[in-house]
Amino acid sequence: MKTDLPLIGLQRFKQHPEHTIYMDDDIAVMDNLSEMMESDEETVKLDCFLIAFCVKGHITVNINGQLHMLQKDYCAILPPNTILRKVVRNDSYTMKIAAISPTFMEEFLAPSRETWHTMSYLYHNPVHPIKPGKSYKMFLYKELLLTLTQEQPHVYSKQTRRYHLAGMLCEMMANLNKMVPDEKRKDINHNRAIVITRSFLELVNVDDGSHRSVNYYADRLCYSPKYLSSIIKMVTGKTPLQIINENAIKQIKLKLRHSDISMKELADLFDFPNPSFFGKFVKIHTGMTPMQYRQSKEEA
Repeated sequence: MKTDLPLIGLQRFKQHPEHTIYMDDDIAVMDNLSEMMESDEETVKLDCFLIAFCVKGHITVNINGQLHMLQKDYCAILPPNTILRKVVRNDSYTMKIAAISPTFMEEFLAPSRETWHTMSYLYHNPVHPIKPGKSYKMFLYKELLLTLTQEQPHVYSKQTRRYHLAGMLCEMMANLNKMVPDEKRKDINHNRAIVITRSFLELVNVDDGSHRSVNYYADRLCYSPKYLSSIIKMVTGKTPLQIINENAIKQIKLKLRHSDISMKELADLFDFPNPSFFGKFVKIHTGMTPMQYRQSKEEA
């Protein structure tokens, strides 16, 4: 299957505001799958965690090379890097689609052995019932998601949606983790690429953002930088440096927003050679200077 596939993330949702029910930095909710994909034959790779609820009719979708029928009262739960192609269009179907940013997922679902188990299970089992009698919790997740995105905004709307969504995701992943067969838990522990990637992500997750070199993590894991890079890219679809920088900017944004440390002190804290390099790094990843970000209303 092609590897240079177009990525589908929250940016694609922004291109179709007429079909977008709700949109912020972390989540988008859309009511039409057709507008998310340019054609029935387009094959894409997800750059988000996507949940598609079918509320009327049915549609056949190719997910990771396998055909799945998504019918009324069923949902598809698709992790990042899922390969997706819509193969049969049915004009009578109705869907609700929620896309969640990888950054949000990583913040509330830190890499762990159980997370890997669940993600691996979803790769092979993406479609699940949401009928109250068959899976009451999945039914509640759908109702909660729709309620959160349709309620009237208030002064704490963004925070409320953020933490409700985080709780829903953790509950949903815990529920799905119970479905992982015992033999699959053993299999994944022997998958060398998964084990290496998990170890790398766990190291990055607990780092304070001051180590931005692939060599540093390669040394910690006792692999060559080239070998580590090839494994991480194969499993996650991202380079190690992309993942390292995502963690670094997350830590930097927290310091900028929740402390009054000077730019020089921050440059030293995050091991930049000088404030100028620090400023350029922040500008590249946020579109703002450190001071502009500190004074902005964007959430860290």
